[in-house]
Amino acid sequence: LIKTNKMAKKEFPEIKKKNEGKFTAWVEKNMPGKSTCSAASKVMKNSKKYKPSVVKMANYAKNFGCNNK
Repeated sequence: LIKTNKMAKKEFPEIKKKNEGKFTAWVEKNMPGKSTCSAASKVMKNSKKYKPSVVKMANYAKNFGCNNK
């Protein structure tokens, strides 16, 4: 029997066209000079300070856009 890893088959969650670039725009407006990834880290470290919608965008950016290899 061959076991398959369920995570390996999971597809990349797509962003709806209308939501593309929202977090980057938020970062440029609210944290000028910061990269998107460093802003996402900052938001996630102090998530109670930010709106839930911003926290969700930052979490997505950290999980799927900011791959530190």
